[in-house]
Amino acid sequence: MNRAPIVRIEGVTKRFGDFAAVDGVSLEIPRNAFFALLGPSGCGKTTLLRMLAGFEQPSEGRILIDGEEMAGVPPNRRPVNMVFQSYAVFPHMTVAENIGYGLRVTGVPRREIETRVARAVAMVRLQGFERRRPDQLSGGQKQRVALARALVKEPKLLLLDEPLSALDRKLREEMQLELVRLQHEVGITFVIVTHDQDEALSMATHIAVMNQGRILQISDPRTLYERPRTRFVADFIGQVNVFDARPTGRRDGIVRLAVEGLGEIEIPAEETAGEVVALAVRPEKVQVRESPPPPGTLGIEGRIGQIAYFGDHSRIFVEAGGRRLVCIHHNRSRAGEAPLREGESCYLSFRPEDLVPLSS
Repeated sequence: MNRAPIVRIEGVTKRFGDFAAVDGVSLEIPRNAFFALLGPSGCGKTTLLRMLAGFEQPSEGRILIDGEEMAGVPPNRRPVNMVFQSYAVFPHMTVAENIGYGLRVTGVPRREIETRVARAVAMVRLQGFERRRPDQLSGGQKQRVALARALVKEPKLLLLDEPLSALDRKLREEMQLELVRLQHEVGITFVIVTHDQDEALSMATHIAVMNQGRILQISDPRTLYERPRTRFVADFIGQVNVFDARPTGRRDGIVRLAVEGLGEIEIPAEETAGEVVALAVRPEKVQVRESPPPPGTLGIEGRIGQIAYFGDHSRIFVEAGGRRLVCIHHNRSRAGEAPLREGESCYLSFRPEDLVPLSS
């Protein structure tokens, strides 16, 4: 089994004039991974994807796909295919004609085209729609046509540029599951660009968080969410409560920190990566209480500001010590319990081990 990465990006920079859209990026993408490039608009993720596809060339650095350097290799000669945000299906062609188009223009025999198109149609579950035109399809069905057209050419790498952003929420969630199923079924590497944290967390096996043209962290979804390394990553991936911190001492593998609103905290030194500037705790790790927290936990006194109801849970915003903190309250049966009310005094508590050290 070939364990070498399918993609190797080495010191890649892309400049547009004086602006570096991608700034010294190096990363490896494993074979058969579902890899997400995640970050805010303008962070460089789409430019990086376009360099993989061959639509842009690096100003510096190298890109290798399956061990072959891509410098000077045009898009149509690369072992990749791309699905665009706009789908880009041909309106005058049927579903089957759209899917088989790339095979026809490269001279694949007609019978082989028919076989491969039928297999791709089944793969994206569009049986019975082969003769329909795009104006007879829903947004989700057009997306499936675009996926099938990309997969029918059997690329080593499938690139997806914000492929679900035009869909409504329910259909987007359905297509997320479909993309994961497809990736498992075809067994090739998918690389998706998205600014949607939930989308990346639910689909990807590996996530690279980008900002200002640079990679800040590459991890599996659970590690990225539970153990972010920087303030930006912690804040970008879901909601988080952040407390400014200042190291005050170190002894026997322990770092002592002065933490705003919490006082002196000690954490294991091996958990720190660089200079600690803050500690973070996720909302679901925080409990809202009517009485002071028990021994062994940390607590802050505050007042409930807002309660946002989401059915199975509520998001509770608490004003405490001049800051706004958030916790998740699961709406189990509260028989015999007084409901939480806005304006009431409360305590927030969490375990010291749920605090995550962050660098700048």
